[in-house]
Amino acid sequence: MITFIHTADLHLDSPFKGIKQLEPQLFDAIYQSTFDSFRELVTQAIAAQVDFFLISGDIYDEENQSVKAQAFLRDELGRLDRSGIPVYLSHGNHDFLGRESLKLQLPGNVTVFEKAVTTEILTTKAGERVAITGFSYPSRWVEERMIVEYPNRNHSVDYHIGMLHGYLEGLNSSEGVYAPFSLGELNAKNYDYWALGHIHKRQQLQTAPPVVYCGNTQGRNPNETEAKGAYLVTLRKGMAPALSFIPTAPIVWEKETVSLLGCKTLNDAFARIEERMDYYRSESKSSVLLSLLFTDIQELHPDVVKKIEDEEILEGVRQRLDRPFIYLYQLKIAVDTEKELFSFDQVMKESFSKSWTEISADDVFYQQLDNFFQHPLMRTTFPDLKKDRSFKEEVLAAAKTRLVQAVAFEEEDSEDTED
Repeated sequence: MITFIHTADLHLDSPFKGIKQLEPQLFDAIYQSTFDSFRELVTQAIAAQVDFFLISGDIYDEENQSVKAQAFLRDELGRLDRSGIPVYLSHGNHDFLGRESLKLQLPGNVTVFEKAVTTEILTTKAGERVAITGFSYPSRWVEERMIVEYPNRNHSVDYHIGMLHGYLEGLNSSEGVYAPFSLGELNAKNYDYWALGHIHKRQQLQTAPPVVYCGNTQGRNPNETEAKGAYLVTLRKGMAPALSFIPTAPIVWEKETVSLLGCKTLNDAFARIEERMDYYRSESKSSVLLSLLFTDIQELHPDVVKKIEDEEILEGVRQRLDRPFIYLYQLKIAVDTEKELFSFDQVMKESFSKSWTEISADDVFYQQLDNFFQHPLMRTTFPDLKKDRSFKEEVLAAAKTRLVQAVAFEEEDSEDTED
């Protein structure tokens, strides 16, 4: 039997996205969250006395890692070293190899995979032999099928594990297509476990053998709402693998749709907001960054609706920052475009639907924004933006909202003129 930790995508020292302004106390908690999450994971690994510890890429958020982040990683891996736990680490597209003169030396228990696919052999304290195969990105762009370089199972060992920071073909994800592979290619290697990285959404793609994206250890934007952490894995000969999820994130993102049915006044709406915040204060063990999306606003006074849209109500919410905190960062009103937009004109509705389908197609969308992506500032500052599927989704959603508002204003102006 062997036990180990499978983690990836730590993104130490990385910024959060999706919040406009932060109080200093809240900023400090958010800034420390990626560090706190990994520290908790190391503590859990030591308590479980695992045989080894795997990190499948993107330890840092950028190639130019801060000294603070490097020193923190060195110290935490040193804790594992003092507990006799070896670490196997690969670098991904965000923290690829290079600039060795600017890196702190890691403890002796750490094996860092190089750019070529290699296999390391480990003998556990119980005498079982484990082969671990992996590689590190030599640059940000690794688009080759690195999986073809992985050897078939080593039959001289008890277990063979593959570490791969890459993209499963056909997966619906906003992350870029790097080091692509298929499930068939993984299965052909006949390994006992695939420790994947790169995709931030936690998911088990296959159970026998396990093919697993562990997700990232701390959600960093409003789209990363699920529990974040890592897996404690147990493999036994002749028995089904056991995967236990270890939540480590000190801060979680939550999105909730809230009905304002029956709410008419500012006091009614405010009471509904405070009710939801009190719920999270009583139920959540972690700090929460909360977004509320309002539906059923037909009874709400127009002036109250405007105060929501102008973020005046959000500014008036009392934010308690004692930990764990519940911080309301967004209030939005849902727009049902199918009901509200062009409800008065079926021809216009059909025309809009056809045009929207066309502009949503990848070739048309990216052609329209080609000059934007080719701008020197965008190419140097956000080189991966074009491959970020969430960017397209956010642009289209914002465009649809603007269009709904514009059409609504035109309809109101038309009615005023007729009167």
